[in-house]
Amino acid sequence: MYDLHSHILPGVDYGPESMEDAVEMARVAADLGTIAMVATPHREDVTENLSVRDVRERLDAFKVELEGRGIALELLMGMENHLDMELPDALSQGLALPIAGSRYALVELPFFGRPNYMEEVLFQLQLQGVTPLLAHPERIEAVQKDPDLLAGFVERGMLSQITAGSIVGHFGGRVKRLTRSLLRRGLVHVIASDTHYAHGPRSPLLSEGVEAAAALVGEERARAMVVGTPEAIIGDCQLEFEPPTSDRSPRRWWRFWDV
Repeated sequence: MYDLHSHILPGVDYGPESMEDAVEMARVAADLGTIAMVATPHREDVTENLSVRDVRERLDAFKVELEGRGIALELLMGMENHLDMELPDALSQGLALPIAGSRYALVELPFFGRPNYMEEVLFQLQLQGVTPLLAHPERIEAVQKDPDLLAGFVERGMLSQITAGSIVGHFGGRVKRLTRSLLRRGLVHVIASDTHYAHGPRSPLLSEGVEAAAALVGEERARAMVVGTPEAIIGDCQLEFEPPTSDRSPRRWWRFWDV
């Protein structure tokens, strides 16, 4: 499996504080079947406390540590980019990062409220050739109040990533119900861990969420959300999906091409 959203770099945000904690997270992820993980520290933490160069150096040191300990987990660089009016410029200047150098960028909508610049900034990203992968929309107030907001973004070519724990209730019943509704509507493309710790509800465990998703949308679609689609994103492949639908009948849902 491929995990596109993780807070695994030590001493960057509110993920692991030490290298030992980060190594334990990596060990757990690998043991649970994850073969590649994108480190996505919060953009604001990198901007305020470190730099892009710092986090890249930490990732390189972390890779060396894992190799020395025999932990088979590929680490890639990304960033959880909070949405603000500066994001398009930050991405073009290299101060915000896409996923593994691809055209896809993990974008976190504001947790509360619905700022009037939201749609415009996302459109500007698309004009720059960036495809937003919207982080955990099921936990975003604007989407909770109006799920059709997410449907509109998906219809305009954006992708969405839910947290595995949301499907099984780690963030409460309301989030669980919405997450399952988004899955049934075809509004979910990627399942990721958003891990912060080695153990507990914010662990790197993906399989529990994938199994719950499979019960709703079928095993093929659920597996695609942690294998085929994230692999294509890391590989910078062009992805196309069928429009969102309430039809729950199993069918081939995704395809991609190398371009």
